[in-house]
Amino acid sequence: MQSIFSKNIDLELPRNEYPRPQFRRESFLCLNGKWDFAIGKEELREEGYDKTIVVPFAPETELSGLSRRIEKGEHLHYQKEFVLPKGFAKERTYLHFEAVDQIADVYFNGKKVAHHEGGYLPFSAEVTDCLEEKNVIRVDVYDDVDSDVYPKGKQNNNPRGIWYTPTSGIWGSVWMESVPNTHIERIVLTPNLDEKTLNLEIVCKDCDDLADVSICFNGKEIRLEKVATNTKVDIPIDPVRPWSPEDPALYDLKIKLGEDEVSSYFAMRKFSSIEYRGKKVLALNNKPYFLHGVLDQGYWPESGLTPPSEEALVFDVKAMKDLGFNMLRKHIKIEPMPFYYHCDRLGMVVMQDILNAGKYYSEFLIHTCPFIRWPINDTKSYKLLARGNKESRDYFEKELPLYVEHLYNVPSIGVWTLFNEGWGQFDSVRLSKKFREYDSSRLLDSTSGWFDRGAGDFCSRHIYFRLPKAKNDGKRILSLSEFGGFVLPIEGHGSGTGKGIFYTSCKGKEDYEAKMRESYLDVLQPMIEKEGLSVAVFTQLSDVEEEQNGLYTYDRAICKVDKGVCLEIAEKMRFPND
Repeated sequence: MQSIFSKNIDLELPRNEYPRPQFRRESFLCLNGKWDFAIGKEELREEGYDKTIVVPFAPETELSGLSRRIEKGEHLHYQKEFVLPKGFAKERTYLHFEAVDQIADVYFNGKKVAHHEGGYLPFSAEVTDCLEEKNVIRVDVYDDVDSDVYPKGKQNNNPRGIWYTPTSGIWGSVWMESVPNTHIERIVLTPNLDEKTLNLEIVCKDCDDLADVSICFNGKEIRLEKVATNTKVDIPIDPVRPWSPEDPALYDLKIKLGEDEVSSYFAMRKFSSIEYRGKKVLALNNKPYFLHGVLDQGYWPESGLTPPSEEALVFDVKAMKDLGFNMLRKHIKIEPMPFYYHCDRLGMVVMQDILNAGKYYSEFLIHTCPFIRWPINDTKSYKLLARGNKESRDYFEKELPLYVEHLYNVPSIGVWTLFNEGWGQFDSVRLSKKFREYDSSRLLDSTSGWFDRGAGDFCSRHIYFRLPKAKNDGKRILSLSEFGGFVLPIEGHGSGTGKGIFYTSCKGKEDYEAKMRESYLDVLQPMIEKEGLSVAVFTQLSDVEEEQNGLYTYDRAICKVDKGVCLEIAEKMRFPND
């Protein structure tokens, strides 16, 4: 099965957009496309690479050219031969991987240059001393989906229901850049709307030079300063135009350090919790703001976790904007950075989930928690919540600050979700406090759905199979972080039977729309005023494999509801004017 975007994909050089819109240089060489490939034991077999794979698509996917499931114990072997363009190599050259699942060893012209473990975060290797006229990259990968240590998201070796086909090996773009010896390693952007300043940190090693910083708004330069490196500096911003979904105002930023120049952008915005009519509510730019969102899992029929094209990424964001939504809950996945850029520029708030791990989760708990609220203590029930392995807990804590560092500068991210429905949940009170140290500029949903321990900024509920009624706990923001799940299969546009999912069935389009109207207009709208409900996340953006409860079909060919119905609902999903 393919999405509506497959016919426009260039398989010779797929996903060739610049991978870091908030840290852009002129130097860029995309290495996506056809690579030599082999599947086998840890050591490459004598016959060598007997297949071809299209990177960055995982071997399980159609666009990779293989559609081949990877069995436990099998290793993936990649090789790419190429010649650098004339004049590309400057003083230092780096090789970048946006995502490789799960354990990767990288060799450049025979020299080992990187070892990486994880699956959802990018990594890099300097290859300056390895460059030759003709270059060879070799990547050896091992992916154990059953591992309870590494993040797995929705991947499952037995895909069914809410669990999906695994994604193994390279599934993000591979690319190179070349920079001067003295160069910017990263920047940290923290807008302070109340003080009308941007806190800027320019990070670089062994450098105490001043950088030239230029800030532009609407094509006009509004600030030009010399800024010390490796120091946090507050830069006054004037004029200040707050970012919002209704007015996604962005400021352009250029930083020049010696011969190195980086382009970026930022927004002046503030997410917070405030008092409103005696209740804690979510605020955007110091005013009560209702997040009217959808669950967005970011899966595609022909390419799994990898968006088939940038066009496809833009489609999902724009399609939800067109239906009146102002928020996407990015569910159990880190997207490539262009996704966040399009949310920034189009005006779409993102609730960003941290990746889950642990052993396979109790089917009993998953099936009963929508009906019974179990008082499970996540500091004493490690095994019950699939985190009995201390190595797994330690790895999760080690990765937490890396997620924040990777996505910290994204203006549209307003909320982090630490744990979802108890999947691998542990020590949520302690970890919520720790997470605040990494990012105090955003709100935190500590335990989305179940097993609430009173931490974080939200009383966060998941309600299925009944009308979504909930009470404000008087201490935190009331959030309906999942509801809906109205199943409506469309013949010829699904990849599964839909029988593996126990959500609410609909008799047809009219029934689907009637259920939406009842949930939103009869129940949620009164809750906004009476209970201070601030967030509602409808399940979900599109069908995914056996789940057929999306607003769109899995191939994105059909929207199951009328736009007018959604806009009618969106108009009512807001705080009343005082």
